[in-house]
Amino acid sequence: MLSGSKIDVTATESQKNYPVPGGSEIKTWPHRTLEMTWGEFWSAVKANDGKIPAPASDDEIKQRVLDAADELNCEVQFLEDGGIWIGDGEAEHYFNVYGLRENAENAITMLRHEVCYAAEACGDDLDDWSEAGIRALSEWAKHPKEA
Repeated sequence: MLSGSKIDVTATESQKNYPVPGGSEIKTWPHRTLEMTWGEFWSAVKANDGKIPAPASDDEIKQRVLDAADELNCEVQFLEDGGIWIGDGEAEHYFNVYGLRENAENAITMLRHEVCYAAEACGDDLDDWSEAGIRALSEWAKHPKEA
């Protein structure tokens, strides 16, 4: 979890796991099966840039935004007319100038900047990640008419 310019490891751990009777833990994010540093995660995201097909439907676009936001523990709400709200507990971000596809691209770009910043500031800190998050944060492949 980002706290200002640093990763709050204690807050991240308290969100990810909570104790249960018997001394075991239940993972809050069981889909996060990839353990790597922030720097390694950012490298994996960039390595997939342009390789992941662009979403073909509004539902796929929304799922990409949800998966990308989930990697940074952000909440997402989809607003009327294709708008998107993202909250991280400290700030709220609204993307509502364009249609859903363009707003989603802008929202994911903002989330990419957060990952890039954290990778620079705390690149060696370990965390758990998901393949869906890597794919969601990677830049979409361009359609032939866009290239």
